[in-house]
Amino acid sequence: MHATREALLGAALAVFTEHTYAGTAVPMVAERAGVAVGTIYRHFPSKQALGNAVYQRWKGRLLERLTEPTGGTERIDPDESARAAFGRMWSVMHAFAAEHPAAFAFLEYQQHAGYLDDQSRQIIERSTAFAVAVVSRGQQRGEIRAGDPVVLVALAYGAFIGLSKAAWSGAPVGPKDFQDAEIAVWDLLRR
Repeated sequence: MHATREALLGAALAVFTEHTYAGTAVPMVAERAGVAVGTIYRHFPSKQALGNAVYQRWKGRLLERLTEPTGGTERIDPDESARAAFGRMWSVMHAFAAEHPAAFAFLEYQQHAGYLDDQSRQIIERSTAFAVAVVSRGQQRGEIRAGDPVVLVALAYGAFIGLSKAAWSGAPVGPKDFQDAEIAVWDLLRR
């Protein structure tokens, strides 16, 4: 059962990324997974439930990469400088997008509001709250410019999404471009 569920989640991610969630019919996912349509409904009661499962898996993994200790240097430490925290967040997002391009494209290049459930929205709220806390701490320490932290997070994340979307679309965007953009976005945020 577990292997089938994993196959369905993988197939759904691939098809949602290729055709968008809205443009995907459940039989397309079944065909990609090599199963009958009824098999999907044994694991997920609806297309919305399947979409939420895929969304929660990948948005949750991105949030974990940002917030949980991994044995490496990825975790953002609340006591580090805003500059260091911002650089680490940018680096983690870039690594995640490079390692999981289809998942990142599904999460960030599509509209999800029409089908997300409370659990999916809670992951979004936790992600936003985490980034806002980093900006707010930086403002309190005088490292980040004044302004609504939600707006500043949106500006920074929007820049990252725009650059990663260009790379996803085949534009000649490389690691140096991401490094240069990180510096430019920090210059936008810093006090």
